[in-house]
Amino acid sequence: MKQPTFMTSTQFFGLLRLRTRKNAERIDARIERRSVQELAVLMCDSSGFSRKTNEYGILQFLATMTYCYDRLIPVIRKRRGIVLSHDADNLLAVFDDAVDAVAASADVHRWLRRYNSGKHESERYNVCIGIHFGKLLRLKNNVFGGTVNVAAKIGEDLAEKDEILVTKEVADRVKKRFRADYARSTPLGGRTVELYRIRY
Repeated sequence: MKQPTFMTSTQFFGLLRLRTRKNAERIDARIERRSVQELAVLMCDSSGFSRKTNEYGILQFLATMTYCYDRLIPVIRKRRGIVLSHDADNLLAVFDDAVDAVAASADVHRWLRRYNSGKHESERYNVCIGIHFGKLLRLKNNVFGGTVNVAAKIGEDLAEKDEILVTKEVADRVKKRFRADYARSTPLGGRTVELYRIRY
């Protein structure tokens, strides 16, 4: 199956710079034709960043993080995930299938559990993961939209250490494969989002 040819960020913002009130409909249609997709977005964020950098230093933390991410990216790719960025202590990936996104998240936590076993606290690494599914603008090297913002908010601010927290849109798609327990509802982006905790 032929893979779609996505715009680069440079091409995308180049089109936006050409957009005027007069040509907005034509520019928007061109962008949407090439970029709008429905995908699962996984946001992975480190747990304990501030405490560990204070106790063991930023270089120790970043060295541990780099070692782990170098090994976790192939784990995500094995589940057909596409890692778009791993800036600072975040990792952002997209999946065609929400089931693959949740399976990859469980694999990540399992790998870290094995890695952390028996290690000193300074060498341990833990993450929080948030997943949402919906429409977004997919570029070659980036994604934009409300779906991305919700996943980022969940992964960075709402999910706890070793947790996979997903929206109802994800929970409904994975319920035949994974147990998803209702956690809470929270306002995000001007609407109320139902969150579910994945048991793995």
